[in-house]
Amino acid sequence: MVLELNPMDEETILVVTKRNCLFRFPEEMEYRDLAPVFPELLDLFMRVSDQYPEEGGEEYMETLIRLNLRDLTKNRKPMGHNREARYRMIFPLESDRVEFLVYPRISEEESEIDTVVNELSEFFDEKGIEYELIWDQMRSLMKEEKK
Repeated sequence: MVLELNPMDEETILVVTKRNCLFRFPEEMEYRDLAPVFPELLDLFMRVSDQYPEEGGEEYMETLIRLNLRDLTKNRKPMGHNREARYRMIFPLESDRVEFLVYPRISEEESEIDTVVNELSEFFDEKGIEYELIWDQMRSLMKEEKK
């Protein structure tokens, strides 16, 4: 996918180097609204992205869930899943809305981001949680190139 950076400058374009997806929830949603489903959501994310830790996995997951739930129940933005892994789930700092990004830290050719996003979408559909998907919004995953 190629997006024009400046329509007046025919020489500069932005090129998406990795696909990413933003899950955006309705404006009236609060972080605490995610708390009841977050343990299952994070577990699904880790399994579908093939990142569930093998050794000590249960303990690691319990800790990760507990840290995120501590923030969610206090209606604060959680940390998400930010370790060095194939895929990340992050709650953008610059946003006032409840939303999170899923993006691969692997090459676009190796990425199965569509599969990960589809599984998470089905999860929210099953839970009756309204959301919007916005693809390729992370400018940091784009690079400028000359035509």
